[in-house]
Amino acid sequence: MERLDRARLDTAQLPFFFEAQTRFDDLDVQGHVNNAAVSVLLQEARTRFNAALGIRALGQGRGLAVVAMTVEFAAELHHPEPVELRCGLLVLGRTSFTLGQIARQKGANAVYAEVTLVVTGPEGAVPIPDAMRAAFTEMMATWG
Repeated sequence: MERLDRARLDTAQLPFFFEAQTRFDDLDVQGHVNNAAVSVLLQEARTRFNAALGIRALGQGRGLAVVAMTVEFAAELHHPEPVELRCGLLVLGRTSFTLGQIARQKGANAVYAEVTLVVTGPEGAVPIPDAMRAAFTEMMATWG
């Protein structure tokens, strides 16, 4: 398995920010936020990222599907502290795009993720719509 380039994500300016509240129900027996709950937090941030871009329904029988996800845990997340989630577009392809995500708590990066989504139609992958492609330009990650 290939590891994420955490240093690259650490230095990326991920333009979308969302703060989520942890719930007592998110905890596991060790007392930290469970890895399954972290996946839900990352999904919520992606959903809000898409909504901020106006991507709610693609129409014409198209949708979005996660085709790859790599998540690495650098530190524990705890309740009741909120979690800061950042997202930014790393790669924009013809039918797919890859988001970088970081979850932070108390100013420290705790979770790194890269998620690739594909635009789907009735027959499989379809090109990213022009309006969606244009909206992505404001959410590109930058470095430096």
